[in-house]
Amino acid sequence: MPSRGTLRADSVAVEDPGDLLVLASACRGVPVFYWERPSCGAGMVAVGALREIRLAGPERFARASVAARALFSSIETDGANGACVVGGFGFSDRDPTRAEWRDFPAARLVLPQLVWTRQANHCVLTRIWEAGGEGGRDALLERVRAAAAAACRLPAAETAPLVVAGPMRDERQRWRARVETVRALIASGGLSKVVVARRRELFAQGAVDPARMLAAARVTRPACFNFWVSRGGSTSFIGSTPELLVRRTGDHVEASALAGSAPRGADRDEDRRLGQILLACPKNGREHALVVSAVKAALEGMADRILSPARPELLVLPEAQHLHTPVSGRLVDPRTVVEIAGVLHPTPAVCGVPREAARALIEREESERGWYAGAVGWMAANGDGELAVALRSALLDDRRIAVWAGAGIVEGSNPDAELAETETKMTALFRGLAGDAGDCAA
Repeated sequence: MPSRGTLRADSVAVEDPGDLLVLASACRGVPVFYWERPSCGAGMVAVGALREIRLAGPERFARASVAARALFSSIETDGANGACVVGGFGFSDRDPTRAEWRDFPAARLVLPQLVWTRQANHCVLTRIWEAGGEGGRDALLERVRAAAAAACRLPAAETAPLVVAGPMRDERQRWRARVETVRALIASGGLSKVVVARRRELFAQGAVDPARMLAAARVTRPACFNFWVSRGGSTSFIGSTPELLVRRTGDHVEASALAGSAPRGADRDEDRRLGQILLACPKNGREHALVVSAVKAALEGMADRILSPARPELLVLPEAQHLHTPVSGRLVDPRTVVEIAGVLHPTPAVCGVPREAARALIEREESERGWYAGAVGWMAANGDGELAVALRSALLDDRRIAVWAGAGIVEGSNPDAELAETETKMTALFRGLAGDAGDCAA
């Protein structure tokens, strides 16, 4: 008989549970991790937290990987292949001090009790439990299944208008001053790029349901990584991000460079024209090239056969168009996806060049980003997995929504144009809640 405290796991193919957001929404009061890319037919819902890895410091990614691998090695399995850790990392390697980020430290990965994993039309349920705790395992499973069956589907997205807090005219002036400071540093030769971000609080007329917000977002953003992380309390971190940080599948590694933006057009012709202007823009081209070079340089230390297109492509989202370059390679150094993420993070797409100088400036001048512009995702027992950059995200707590958005400042950046870009990004996730667009205008 196994001693009490021994971890066990099993995996079994199950019928498709239906809408993964309904399943996640049924897990109120317990930790939940939802992850879905509808365009790929891939998704995951992880429930509960048997073990937690919580770290801070410069080596947090590497230490989290070591701790996760040790945890996996302690699990007795009967061919279970769905065990994973889920969670994320903050932008900074220091734990946030603001109370709003109390559930989201510099690094937090959890070993869940139940994991539904969907690939195309195939679904696997993995159960992980402590020996002697089979009763609690089965009770949690039945509770989630019963709640999901009772819900069947999510109600229509809320349309309560949001109220912006804060003096917007002052915000515009502060933004201009910050951008001018960065431009002066760039002109002096100390920096090539800094991603300057803004924070804003919005308030809804009633409590905001994370599942309803994500249900609205994923319809218009099916290729994005749609995620929801909660420890089971009132606070949730959600997002619909277009940016992959890293994906590992065996010895194949993928990353991406996403930088350079343009607005969407009012019609198809204007949309195409704006996209072509973006592709030809020297300023956006320089900004994008900095990110591509940094991603490739990071991968070169652990992979070969690194490939990327010679020119960026357009990634078209409802709120904007971006320059996008996928980068891939073959791992020659057997690092886990979390270790690789630690080498890549933070990329110039969310930080700047040189990285350490830009990061120091950001952490000195901005309010804490928390998990915004950090990394969210999962890692399997064999080291495979994927993490995305936590953009187009929001921190929800009852009626309050905190949002962030940034813009890359390089030589030639225009403060007002960059402000408009951040405004568009801020509204991307909750357009269905915003009511009058004037409520969100700076």
